[in-house]
Amino acid sequence: MPTPRQVRLTPAARTRLAHLVELNDVSSPSDAGRWAGQLAREPHILADLSRVRPWLLPRASGTRRETLTDVLTEIMGREWTGFLVLLGEYGPWVYAPSVADLQELSRHYAALALAGGSASEQTVLDAAQQLQQIDPAHVSLLARLEATDYRQPQPRTPEPSSEQLTRLETAFWNAAQAQAQRRAQEWNRQKR
Repeated sequence: MPTPRQVRLTPAARTRLAHLVELNDVSSPSDAGRWAGQLAREPHILADLSRVRPWLLPRASGTRRETLTDVLTEIMGREWTGFLVLLGEYGPWVYAPSVADLQELSRHYAALALAGGSASEQTVLDAAQQLQQIDPAHVSLLARLEATDYRQPQPRTPEPSSEQLTRLETAFWNAAQAQAQRRAQEWNRQKR
């Protein structure tokens, strides 16, 4: 992160760091197209949705770049309906098949954002570097948060270690990937 803490959070934005910021119901292909058109400029949405869906890798031909419309259409084809959600003001975009799945991902992300917020800058940096070594193709959620002044020391709260932060972020992405795989398998069985 070249300029950490560049974004000064308002009290309202600070409360949205670990809560749902945007929820979009995707119940038809036309919904997928509409949301794709409205959200195409979101900087991390394609990477977040593709990260947990290895089957969304770019086409072998490489002649054109995937658009958000392409990705959402393919997700609907594999997983069917769901919720396209931004978890937190600077958090990840997810496509969750149910409210219960969305709540699970929200809990994972909130735990990461709150733990990162009570950690020192060096601890967060160490965790982000560990995550970068694990997955060099993607930017850590902790690194995204570092663009803001989100870190607030918590009284009488022990500081999490970089390993704990790494485990929290890894747990979030693992849960998102497991949900996507499970839903794709369920939808495939229902279509047969």
